Amino acid sequence: MALQFNTMKPIDFFGKLFQIRDQIHLTHLAVKGPGAHAAHTALNDYYEEILELTDTLIESYQGKYGVIELSIPSSTKMDAISLLKSLAILTDGGSVYNMFTETWIQNQLDEISALTYRTIYKLENLK
Repeated sequence: MALQFNTMKPIDFFGKLFQIRDQIHLTHLAVKGPGAHAAHTALNDYYEEILELTDTLIESYQGKYGVIELSIPSSTKMDAISLLKSLAILTDGGSVYNMFTETWIQNQLDEISALTYRTIYKLENLK
């Protein structure tokens, strides 16, 4: 499932990051079968680390632009690899990355991209 961010504003993206974190957590709790332990661990690491990166990103943004009122879309379990690949495309020089002109925000998106690609690697290769 590809993520659609073409007309998204920063506040929408921030809410979506929290939603993705929740979706990954739900998927983490439902993992079973061959390779489940490796996937369970990789997803656990992701949802813990993405929360810190998201929080830092939003706090930095609010430091410059003022406090925003976020909402988090409802979450359901999803295919983690597809979800993460869609997010990585957007944050790794994609439309979300280009939504921001501040290099310090882009650097924070780079950290999100690095975490996301690292997790994709673990899910696809460490079984």
